[in-house]
Order: sequence, then C-alpha cells, then structure tokens
Amino acid sequence: MSETEQETPLIRNADDLVREVRLAKMLDKPVRLTWVILVINVALFLAAWGYGEVVLREGLGLSAKVLNVGQLTFVTGMKLTEQIAAGQWWRLISSAFVHMDWSHILFNGYGLYVLGPIIEKFYGRWRWLVVYFGAAIISSLASFFLNDAISGGASGAIYGLVGAAFVFGYKYKDELPARVSRALTSGMLPWVVVGIGVGFLDILPMDNAAHIGGLVSGAVLAAMMKSEAVADQRSKVGELAVRGFAGVLVGLTILTSVFWVNELKECTTSEQQYLQCYPQVAPALGFELVTGIEDGKATDPPSKE
Repeated sequence: MSETEQETPLIRNADDLVREVRLAKMLDKPVRLTWVILVINVALFLAAWGYGEVVLREGLGLSAKVLNVGQLTFVTGMKLTEQIAAGQWWRLISSAFVHMDWSHILFNGYGLYVLGPIIEKFYGRWRWLVVYFGAAIISSLASFFLNDAISGGASGAIYGLVGAAFVFGYKYKDELPARVSRALTSGMLPWVVVGIGVGFLDILPMDNAAHIGGLVSGAVLAAMMKSEAVADQRSKVGELAVRGFAGVLVGLTILTSVFWVNELKECTTSEQQYLQCYPQVAPALGFELVTGIEDGKATDPPSKE
C-alpha cells in the first residue's frame, strides 16, 4: 500500500484528541424523545387503519378509490387548506403525525430512526424539541401558503433535522473531527438534492413546499441555538428561553391532540356528517354533489410530507 492510500490517523495531535473526546461525550448521551415520537407516529398509523376499517368502512360504509381507510381517518388531521384558513390552526401540527400508506410511514420512520438520535445527542432534548416541532409547524405553514393539495406526514420535521445536521457540521467544524463535519455537510448534500429534486419532477405526490420549509427552518432554528459541543458556553437566560419555547411547542401539540380527538368524534358520526366536514373528498367517495356543500372539489391523491 502506498503512502497516499494509507488511512489518515484519527488522532494526530492534542487538538484531534480533544475533538474525539468531545464527540464521544456527545454520542454517549441517552436518546429518549426520538423513540417516543417514533412510537407515537407508528401507533397513530396503526390506529388510523383500524379506525378506518372498523368505524368508517364497516360502520359508515365509506370507501373510496383514491383514499385508503387510513387516509379516510387521517383526513380528520391532515393539512386541509380551507379548514386551516377557517381557523383550525391545530392542523399545522396534527398533519405532521399522519401518514398516507405503509411506504410513507416506513420511509419517514426510517428517517426519524437515523437522524433523530444524532440531533438529540448533538443538541440535547430541549433543542431537539425546538427543531423537530418548530420545523413541523413552519413546514406546514409553507405548504399552507404554497400548496393547496391535501397533505400530511413527518417529512417536514425530518427535513428540519437534516437542516440542523448541516448547521451542526458546518458551525462546529472546529470543534468536531473532520470526518464528522464532512459527513454532516458534503456527505448529506447529494441525498438532500435528490430528495428535493424528485419532488419537483412530479413522479410522486410529494409536498416539496413542506420539505423545503422544514429544511430551511430546521437550519435556522439550529443556527440560533448552541449545541452540546459548546454546552459550557450556554447562558442561563438562553437555556431558559430554549426550554420555555420547547414547552410552548409541546403544549400546543398536546392541545392539538384535544382538538383532533374532538374533530374525529364530530365528523365521523355518519356519512353525511363526514362529507359535510370534508367536501374535498366527496368526489373520491363517488359524490358529484353533496347536499349542503357548495363546492365539491376533485380529490387528487394526498401529497406526502
């Protein structure tokens, strides 16, 4: 093996040793929130299929060529532009917990499984909450303003984690081993470009507005906070601000669950009530005109976030 082919040693001087120790300390931190959010997403997906099959299909007789039983249930929490404009703000959060089919939950679940622990270790649980839920809300807002299609999914929040990883790798390149900084910046760039690029090709019903909104907002939020790499430089005021903001986001998410459950109870009591709540899906259910609904819009397959 020639000298040019030999691997560069990880530790060449005292500074490299300090970087490796700092990295090891961050990687040794426990991960809890990622698993909680992952379990919640999977549990909601399974519950939606069960509810759709038992209550909506068998109980109310709802069926559609475009929407599966899980989607029929998740319409109650998806990003519906008209409903959000009418005051259902909580859909900006609930839409981050809905998934269209098995491939959607598997893809997003894998993304959360891979990226979630990394960002939770590098930023800590409070900052993880700010990045994840902050990106979820901002990505939904981007979709609300730029995309009228029905959509939902955790991709906006996951792209927020990607944005945070980019910022971490670049902002703390002097505190990190070079290989880690490269992996989180130039190493991830091709995957991001491909992921966003596919959304522009209309090959799949993807909500690119949400993806880009999540990526940018996650990067901005991470840039505003100090990671675990410089934990000793955090001020008490800054720490209180981060925890307060994270608490507000968690509180809004809990409140969202209350609104969502009430919506589910109110709008799934009968076929007529369901259609009155969601005229957007009327054509998919075989109704060209529904009594009491002035504008039954054609329903395309929901976009995936």
